[in-house]
Amino acid sequence: GREWDRAFPNAHTMDAVHRVVLLRFLGAADGAAIAAAVARGETQEFAIDGERVVLEPEDLLIETASAEGFACAEEGGYLVGLDTTLNEVLRLEGAAREIVRAVQDARKQAGLEVSDRIVLHVTGDEVVEAALARHRDYVMSETLASRWALPGADAFVARQDDADMRWTVQLARDLEGA
Repeated sequence: GREWDRAFPNAHTMDAVHRVVLLRFLGAADGAAIAAAVARGETQEFAIDGERVVLEPEDLLIETASAEGFACAEEGGYLVGLDTTLNEVLRLEGAAREIVRAVQDARKQAGLEVSDRIVLHVTGDEVVEAALARHRDYVMSETLASRWALPGADAFVARQDDADMRWTVQLARDLEGA
């Protein structure tokens, strides 16, 4: 998951002249091999401009960049990579969480108590409908919805319409399921 490793001279352990020479050398060197040796705590030897240079791990600073779609962290010689690519399952789960947030906001706007059970109905675009098909039980559980139905004339209605998703939330206190 790593795209590249680069090594830089540590300004705290060497003078400016050596840093400039070393920086030029390190720019063309195998950054991954140098980074691996630093992670293992190994002393490294290089021939630079005909001169033998010995570097301790603390003489080098390693910069690692993650490849697209990955987040990486390295410590103590161990590298962990996390795939950050969103697939359809994750997108629908995120949409369901957004719907829960919207219903909770609507509950507050409607003046309901935190413990009030509600009758809930949500409709929306393709993403919303797909998220509800997969996560309706989750949405109901998180919002204390005892029934999934059109709540009637006294319903509180809230709408969301932005570039990502569109939905309509209708809810009312559930007097039957209370």
